[in-house]
Amino acid sequence: MLSVLIPLMNLNPIGLAESLAGQLLECGKPFEILISDDSAEAGSSIIAPLVEKIPGVRYFKRDTPLGRSANRNFLAREAQYEFLLFIDGDAGMANDNFIKNYLCNLSHDTVLCGGTLYQHQPPENIEFMLRWKYGRQREQTDAKSRQKRPWASFSTFNFLIPAEVFKNICFDETVNGYGHEDTMFGINLHKRGINILHLNNGLFHLGLESAMSYLAKMQESCANLRNLEARNSFTQEHAKDLSLLITWKRLRKYHLDGLAATWFKYRRKSIEKRLCGPRPSMLLLDLYKLGSISSID
Repeated sequence: MLSVLIPLMNLNPIGLAESLAGQLLECGKPFEILISDDSAEAGSSIIAPLVEKIPGVRYFKRDTPLGRSANRNFLAREAQYEFLLFIDGDAGMANDNFIKNYLCNLSHDTVLCGGTLYQHQPPENIEFMLRWKYGRQREQTDAKSRQKRPWASFSTFNFLIPAEVFKNICFDETVNGYGHEDTMFGINLHKRGINILHLNNGLFHLGLESAMSYLAKMQESCANLRNLEARNSFTQEHAKDLSLLITWKRLRKYHLDGLAATWFKYRRKSIEKRLCGPRPSMLLLDLYKLGSISSID
């Protein structure tokens, strides 16, 4: 019936796996929970015997990391059931009907996206303020809003897909590092005419990075976006939902991207200081990303 697939990086998945197993057992449907830790760090010898005591769980740990996309593809190959529920390892349960809400909407030709939630209260540690604020303002949106452009709102954080549909798409393993594997997956769903239904069935994103770690990820994401654009991965219709790409291409058209890169070179440290503070600006973050993508050779 349902294979729950949890890719993670050096996290303790016990709490999430226990919550999921409890709901799945209550539903009475056949299930499995597959967890794959893609970090090279030690610690699985402690986690593995504990997490594998949870009903239906299989735990994988490798010495050599596969990468974000390849790890998800690995889990899908290991899965035995007809529906695949992908959940990131830093997710937290938001309601007791999470699994039931998905099961009520199952279809063999539709991908279901549950959404991402963030705690209402800001983090006490200001190092995490940027990631929390970005999540609250840019990622936490209701199903009705996401459904207006369903493929453009696709997220890998929490989604369910028929196994037969996934086999024809998979994650693009050439997208290295952080960023835009979900963009390409959503685009491929759209190209193949696969239905996407957004639900108000979110999970909390608990794994907030520090501001500097998140800014480093943003730079990886900008590099991936430039590489994908160079490979002509986006049609005009798909590109119009990528505001950063559109703005950068406009700058390049009028030969202003070099000016943006120079500005970024001299202002980067002061911008990072403000973004790491207690009141990070989303506009300033947008300018940071624009300067970053313009600085790539």
